[in-house]
Amino acid sequence: MFLLNSFVVLSVLLGVSCEKPLGRRATVPVIYVQGSHYDVGYDVGRTFSSVIKSFISSYENLRDFEKEYKTDTGRNAYDKTLTNMRKKFPYYVKEIQGVADGAGVPFYQLFLLQMDDLIGNVNDNHIPRNDTGGCSSMAFKNPHATLLGHTEDAFHETLNHFYIMSAHIIPTPEDREAGAVEERFASLCYAGHMPGYTMGYNQNGLVFSINTLSPLILKHGNTPRTFLTRAMLSAKNFSQAEQILRDEGLGIGNGFSVNMIWTNNWGDRQIYNVEVSPDLKADRSHLNIQKYDKDLLVHCNKYQRTNVTEVTGPIIDSSVERLQVIHGYPKPRDRSDLAQILSDTTGKNFRVFADRPDDIIMTIAAGIFDLDKRTWSIYINKPKLSEPVAVLPITFSCLDY
Repeated sequence: MFLLNSFVVLSVLLGVSCEKPLGRRATVPVIYVQGSHYDVGYDVGRTFSSVIKSFISSYENLRDFEKEYKTDTGRNAYDKTLTNMRKKFPYYVKEIQGVADGAGVPFYQLFLLQMDDLIGNVNDNHIPRNDTGGCSSMAFKNPHATLLGHTEDAFHETLNHFYIMSAHIIPTPEDREAGAVEERFASLCYAGHMPGYTMGYNQNGLVFSINTLSPLILKHGNTPRTFLTRAMLSAKNFSQAEQILRDEGLGIGNGFSVNMIWTNNWGDRQIYNVEVSPDLKADRSHLNIQKYDKDLLVHCNKYQRTNVTEVTGPIIDSSVERLQVIHGYPKPRDRSDLAQILSDTTGKNFRVFADRPDDIIMTIAAGIFDLDKRTWSIYINKPKLSEPVAVLPITFSCLDY
């Protein structure tokens, strides 16, 4: 459990520079912040400046992004994407600028992080990519429990380079004119990234987790997935979330899957998975929506229902192996069952909880959302063998029940 002022100490610990590897630190930095998009970003950047600088200096993928950025094709894709985002989501661009200013790092580096494979593969989009990934998500409801479990997996440099942002966004009049709305949410954030592309909840009854997906054909210049998941934090209901994800007029450039549990004013809960991919024939995202009632929702880093050509390599091989392992368990009935599956390390080549020191993709944290207790528990080590390092209350402030 954390104290409200502990994030300052923990952020310093995470940002310490030392010669030997830090290992897996049992810390969950948390910041509570309020203000405009820019001000919230600035305070996050200022508070976690050392963590952000440490991450962008060590993240090898960013070096690749910067190489592409220096090419004509890469710079054109960057400029087109930034222009489109300034038109569609100017307030989120301000939020990124605030983080950059607060942390004292270049804006373009943080924007490259948001673009991800949309810049990383801009010069070889026709070649099958050797993508990697590892997040595993499960959700279910029964008369005794409603739970969402998730392993947050990322490149090994991300270990110890994340924080949780609990925010109350109060848009400026200018941002309101551009479409911004008041927001209250909490999200785990990779250092220097926008909130939303991991796991968290918002005030309107949403808890969620994200799985990276890798369609082979990308739409460079279109909306990066991190902007759609950021916008999703403002959704008031599933219908609005669907509208945000469809992104009419532009559409997503890459791909992901979102697992949602929506709670309404009467306490009823609905579970959905949405696979999001580029629509190659229209200016919008292609969505494949599945609702779950009695069935178990399980999703990894592979399209399970959408007819789309994917990349080949570890991200698919890993997903196939993890899905086999997860479905090899009896259907979970309670939190203990869920923790057991999230902690599984029996996979021969790829693990549900990836904790080997030489893993390219590692589980940096695991989360269990308990809708009956209204808690979000965050684990650094295997949930079946450890206590949560932090337990955050899930606050649905816009619901009456």
